[in-house]
Amino acid sequence: MTETPGVDTDAPIEIPLGDAPDAPRLSITRARRPATATAQVIDHEGLPREVEVPGEHALTVYLDKHEVVTLMTLGQAPEALIMGYLRNQGLVESLTDLKSVHVDWSTGACAVTTHSPRPPLERMAKRTITTGCGQGTMFGNWLDELRPISSDATLPVATLDTALGHILALDTIYKRSGSVHGCALLHNTPEAPLLYHVEDVGRHNAVDAITGFMWLDEETGAGKLFYTTGRLTSEMVMKAVQMGVPFLVSRSGLTQMALKLAEEMGVTLICRARVGRHLVYTHPHRITRNENP
Repeated sequence: MTETPGVDTDAPIEIPLGDAPDAPRLSITRARRPATATAQVIDHEGLPREVEVPGEHALTVYLDKHEVVTLMTLGQAPEALIMGYLRNQGLVESLTDLKSVHVDWSTGACAVTTHSPRPPLERMAKRTITTGCGQGTMFGNWLDELRPISSDATLPVATLDTALGHILALDTIYKRSGSVHGCALLHNTPEAPLLYHVEDVGRHNAVDAITGFMWLDEETGAGKLFYTTGRLTSEMVMKAVQMGVPFLVSRSGLTQMALKLAEEMGVTLICRARVGRHLVYTHPHRITRNENP
């Protein structure tokens, strides 16, 4: 098996966290891995073929030298993934707390340092194994920490279909090799422009990476649409609430706990979503339709 080109090997860069001249700076790598590798297979006619398979890499996260977790990832946006993971887990509260995020694929590790190091052990003492792809882990009393989304935003069906059309038109790793999930964040405007699109071996990784990008760009989820290729579980609803996104869309189905949690947390769940058809499970009053036949 041979990896395809596409890895970034840039040295860390420094990003100012704010517009002030004395704003703190974040040292961050851009250590992207190749999206796919090639493999030799034998097809149904007994003939050899070369196909693409998605990459999968182990990345162990160290927060101020304390080992936190090992994530299996496609490696397309590892720094954003780690930042979003730490934020969604409540292990880092503010972007300005971060001093550096350095990924080193030669050791399979990401070293995150903060300006005020403290052991994350108290929050990590309690964990919940979730139903994310391959099982994810949530630290702390995450259900107790959620606050319902209060949003007056509405979503026209035409905008939803436009958004789904944009996603369908993307040149994705899934189209080339399969076996990955994708997530996207889009504006809730008639043109439904795409803000972020991330693919990874697990949808929880993809949503964490988008959270990381939102954090860096100071982007909020207010009124926006979040799309995922995988089923909607309680974990996915929780992440939508953390991002402040009122519309959670999936081409797949959902679980009972996701349905209950979304109803309580003010998230509109739209499942089995394709251009021209969908099912709205919660808060359907936010979906507006053209009344003409």
